[in-house]
Amino acid sequence: MEYGKTSLIEYFLRIFFPPRCICCDCVLCVDTTEFVCDGCRKDIPHISRHLFVNPAGDSISNIYCAFDYEKGVRKAIHHLKFNDRPGNAKILVDMSYPLIEEYFAGVPAQLCSANSHDIAVPVPIHSKRKRERGYNQSELIARSIAKKLNIPVIAGALVKIKNTPPQSSLAKDERFKNLEGAFYVKKPYLIEGKRVLLIDDVITTGSTLEQCGKVLLDSGAVCVDAFVIAVRRKLWPADGEI
Repeated sequence: MEYGKTSLIEYFLRIFFPPRCICCDCVLCVDTTEFVCDGCRKDIPHISRHLFVNPAGDSISNIYCAFDYEKGVRKAIHHLKFNDRPGNAKILVDMSYPLIEEYFAGVPAQLCSANSHDIAVPVPIHSKRKRERGYNQSELIARSIAKKLNIPVIAGALVKIKNTPPQSSLAKDERFKNLEGAFYVKKPYLIEGKRVLLIDDVITTGSTLEQCGKVLLDSGAVCVDAFVIAVRRKLWPADGEI
């Protein structure tokens, strides 16, 4: 997985601050241009199809996803969210984009037409959690994918106004109720008339995307698609994949 060449300055910096595998956190060679070690490369859980529908509702037209939320990808996302590794966001997008690029280059979609999103909107986290973490991982992912798609990121329009318990701590049937009234469009004029690409790191039951999609549509969005790095498919119904 080569995403660029190492400059001379970067090479010397790496002597003192060696690169680490985004999955297992082991130290890599200073002259490597890769971000995943040989062992973890075998643990990248590719999926055969990258276009999904949301089992939690119909506010999201299409969900584009690169990986299964298992093994190496799960570890990399965990480091991004909980171990202060914001750089993992760009690397995960660089790994993901070649797998889903075709969907942004002319493959017909159900409502939002591919390659025609106007804005990227990250799924927000509550301000308290953002202060604790130092960043919103979905916003970092959004900025990387939006740069590839040449569309702006609108990070301040959709906000989370309820500091809810983490979705991962709840049963499947509790997750949707947990997020009722949690999201709010603060600046609807930035959303109205726009084809929105909603960005998150992982989708499990689809409840978060569904609630965000609803408030975006209620605020005048023409349609909402979503891009996520990984999907936890084992919790989805059989008809969740298209």
